[in-house]
Amino acid sequence: MIVLYLPGSDDCVAIASMWTSSYSPAGAGRALVIWADPEATGLSEHAPVGLYTDNPDLARYVWANFYNDYAPIHGRGIEDAPLRTARFTEQADGRRLHRISCTAGTTTIELEWREVVDVFQAITYPTGYEVSVVAAPCAAGTITVNGTRAIGEIHRPEGWFKSSAILAFAETWIAVAEDADVRGGD
Repeated sequence: MIVLYLPGSDDCVAIASMWTSSYSPAGAGRALVIWADPEATGLSEHAPVGLYTDNPDLARYVWANFYNDYAPIHGRGIEDAPLRTARFTEQADGRRLHRISCTAGTTTIELEWREVVDVFQAITYPTGYEVSVVAAPCAAGTITVNGTRAIGEIHRPEGWFKSSAILAFAETWIAVAEDADVRGGD
C-alpha cells in the first residue's frame, strides 16, 4: 500500500493498494484499488479512481471482503467506478526497490516502494479475519501515472506499520467465526 499526503499536512491525496493473489475463492491474479485527488496530486484528468485487475472476480472479492472497515477509502468513487482490465509487471531489487506497473488501455500506473527500513511478522484481527503478514515499511513510495509523478509524501511513522508506504508479503487472510476466540487465552 502507498498512501500519499499533501506535503506538510495530514490530508490524504492518494491511496493505492495492490493485491496479488496466488490463491483465493475468486482465483489467482492481481487487483489494484486506487484513488488520487486530481488537483492535489497534480494528475488532473489522469488521476486514477477505481479497481484495475487481470481477474474481475478477484477485484470484486477484494473490494467486498477487505475494504468493509477501511474508512479512508470509502466515498472516493471507487465503489462506483467500472472495473478496468489491466496487465501488471513487477520489478524487485531486494530491500532497495519494488515496482509494480499496471497498464490499462492508454493508462500506465507505476507504484514504487524504495528502501525497506524494517521487516517484521505481524498478526492482526480486522473484522471477521485473522491476518498474518510479513510487513516491510519503506522510506519512500511514489505513484506515477503516464509518466507524471503524483504530488504527495508518505508519512513515517504511520501507525504500527511505521510508514504509509508498506510492502506486505506472505499475507494470509483467514475468515473466522464471529463467536470464536481466535486469539486464545482467557
